[in-house]
Amino acid sequence: MDLIQVKGKSPINKEKLLAKIRQLDTRARAICLVNLTTANRPSEMVLLKVGHFDLDAPMVSVPLKKQSKWHNKRLNQETVQAVHDYIEEYKLKPGDYFVGEVSQIGEYKSRAISETAYRKNLKKWTGYAPYNFRKTQVLSMHVAGADLSTIAKQTGHKSLETIDKHYLEVSDPTLDKYL
Repeated sequence: MDLIQVKGKSPINKEKLLAKIRQLDTRARAICLVNLTTANRPSEMVLLKVGHFDLDAPMVSVPLKKQSKWHNKRLNQETVQAVHDYIEEYKLKPGDYFVGEVSQIGEYKSRAISETAYRKNLKKWTGYAPYNFRKTQVLSMHVAGADLSTIAKQTGHKSLETIDKHYLEVSDPTLDKYL
């Protein structure tokens, strides 16, 4: 029987990914940490503005294009510091796009970039796609003991079934523990 194998982006080792991210320049590091921590979709990342961040809370209000609503996502301290450094270094204003566009000479422009351009940037910086980041964060939260409702609150998923079905594949080492 000929079957079509469907495989999406895979989660990656979070510590290895963080090690790569920590080596990046200020802008790329902040963008990657926000993407990882929030598990944002590319459509959410390109719409973020600096004014959506509340670094004291610490959280970011994310426009969920897919659900047509706003959603608050928590930030960890490393991400808060990276965002703060990025805002300071590039002298960003609340109305500026968080990702924005940077010219070949390193000049920031507050313009929304396309999702395709965003994906290419992430791939160039880390070697991974945005959905690798999203799946890595979901799996990392789950392994740390977070229940599906907690994961959904951070990621903006409406359906717990979606998280379970598409993000939490049982790994071979987990299976091996029970054999």
